[in-house]
Amino acid sequence: MKRILAGMMAGLLLALAACGGSGEAAPQTEESDTADFPALVEVETPTPSPEPSSEPVPTPASSPEVRRIEPPDSELVCVTDWIPALIVELRYASPDNFTGQTIYDFSDAWLRYGTVKKLRKAQDALAAEGCGLKIWDAYRPAEAQFRLWEAVPDGRYVANPYTGHSSHANGGTVDLTLVRPDGSPVEMPTGFDDFSPLADRDYSDVSETAGRHARLLERTMEEAGFVPYAGEWWHFSDAEPYPYEDLERLPFPLNRQTVFEPDCEETLSLLAAPEAGAEVLALIARGTSFSVLGWAGDYARIQVQDRQGYVAISGIRLKAP
Repeated sequence: MKRILAGMMAGLLLALAACGGSGEAAPQTEESDTADFPALVEVETPTPSPEPSSEPVPTPASSPEVRRIEPPDSELVCVTDWIPALIVELRYASPDNFTGQTIYDFSDAWLRYGTVKKLRKAQDALAAEGCGLKIWDAYRPAEAQFRLWEAVPDGRYVANPYTGHSSHANGGTVDLTLVRPDGSPVEMPTGFDDFSPLADRDYSDVSETAGRHARLLERTMEEAGFVPYAGEWWHFSDAEPYPYEDLERLPFPLNRQTVFEPDCEETLSLLAAPEAGAEVLALIARGTSFSVLGWAGDYARIQVQDRQGYVAISGIRLKAP
């Protein structure tokens, strides 16, 4: 009988241990109230579910692999999201330009996705030549052109915003130069925004090396689908023009790491396309943090957890610090 009772007691103790019966509460994991933003990755397009998810998307402590969306060519995107090797040094984001003033308040280069695809072709071609690209200016908001004009009201050097807008405001024009793989400069005809005759595309008045580099840049950009401007060796426009009006008033800062959240009472619909009536991929819970990857008319392309999709611009706001 004693042996039977001892066996029963041992079994009872083992059962209590397996169920956490020691009396100590299991540790709880506290969820973070901000999402991480990993680099974009190429993944296979998942098979769509027959029904869109009706579960609100919570804010995770970390983000799994991203289901990437191919934007339409007209979408304004951050260049380095799609060409990570390209170097960006926006001169108008600091006083290091001919005005001596900071002209706009963002440091990421933004262009239309169709233009970025052509720029990636140029970057790949130049890599085979042992060099690459550095961007000095890309999308330039309309108000920035007025600031340039206020600093230097001379039509020889700055497009007069009262008679028309700069082609940079279309999101399809870029100012750039050649660099070595480590980012160091190569010899070019002049520096950026040099308003002397040396800056034009007549390279007979510059060194042989500078002329050779400028011709390489010009030829590569033309083959990729750009049109060079005769007066500035650094200035190229997409041969496919984009309308100015849909970028006239972007409502939020263009810094890529700006954090947003839904501006709604409960949930925000994550859509498969930037259009009314598009498939709803998920519902984003109020308070969830996300980043904006691109701007398409009245919609923003966002990344939240492992999903990308579109939300109405009217339904988002900057997240309070």
